Amino acid sequence: MSAPAGWDEAAARSPWGHALQSSAWAQIRAAQGWRPEFVRIADPLPVALVLWRDALPGRPIAYVPRGPIVAPDDRDGLAAALARLASLARERRAVFLKVDPEMDPSFAAPALREAGFRRSSQDIQPVLATLELDLAPDEDALMAGLEKDTRWSVRQAAKKGVAIREAGDDAALRAFYDLYATTGERAGFITRTWGYYQKTWSTLIRAGLATLRLAYSGEEAVAGAMVWRCGDRALYQTGATNDAGRKTYAAYALVWECIIEAKRAGRRAFDMGGIPRDPERKDDPMYGPYLFKRGFGGTVRRWVGAHDTVPSPLLYRAYLVAEPAYTTALRLARRVRR
Repeated sequence: MSAPAGWDEAAARSPWGHALQSSAWAQIRAAQGWRPEFVRIADPLPVALVLWRDALPGRPIAYVPRGPIVAPDDRDGLAAALARLASLARERRAVFLKVDPEMDPSFAAPALREAGFRRSSQDIQPVLATLELDLAPDEDALMAGLEKDTRWSVRQAAKKGVAIREAGDDAALRAFYDLYATTGERAGFITRTWGYYQKTWSTLIRAGLATLRLAYSGEEAVAGAMVWRCGDRALYQTGATNDAGRKTYAAYALVWECIIEAKRAGRRAFDMGGIPRDPERKDDPMYGPYLFKRGFGGTVRRWVGAHDTVPSPLLYRAYLVAEPAYTTALRLARRVRR
């Protein structure tokens, strides 16, 4: 299914837009077996990219990644979008339909309750909190706003000869993937195959929704950062570094460059990506990355999290039992293949 005219301007580039609601993301997920549907509730907003997949014969599940997209502070628009999506789930006899908009709980939670959505036990997108840096100040003020140690690290990288380049060809993507795999081994998270990331990253870059920058020490790529275009924000989606990058403070210079380039591109804010929902919890796996991100400043923002509308409660309960076992089996199979 092709996206309707003007879809990406509304779904990805409007103020609360998101790359995961774009036609490019629909293309990526369609290649992985999902059926995308572009739902326009009003023109130009609200809109919702709905991804469908059969769970049982004639009984699909549906997911609206980081959507629906509504205009800022449009409570009526959000209510209309949620009502339309709940109706669609009933019409299609879905086991459930999941939404997870990047909206503040105080804004979105009442509308979700009134539309009959329930808080999901499965957050497909694990980020429930972030640091958002206002890009309105000038560049000198942004630099002055960094924590002392972070400001020193940014400058130290330059003294050590770290150079930053923007690139999106397969050679750059492969270098970034190798850095990401190294980071995954060090941090203990599972990475997917090169083919998966090559397809995903290159599609988003070609669509103008992602930018890759690599930091080099000599001719070696030692750190990388993938930034997504999400409405009027630049989202620090993926970062990676190796031991040489850590020794040269390359990641600090890289993130600073991403911040400044986002400001120059006219973005309203720089979103630092995932942090612990409770930043005081030192046992949270995201606490270490949070300390790094906190050095660049920003205000904590929290998202409402995934919510499900459930036309089939019995099948829904069965799915919640069966799906984790299936996912665990897939992960074990991936490890065996490696």
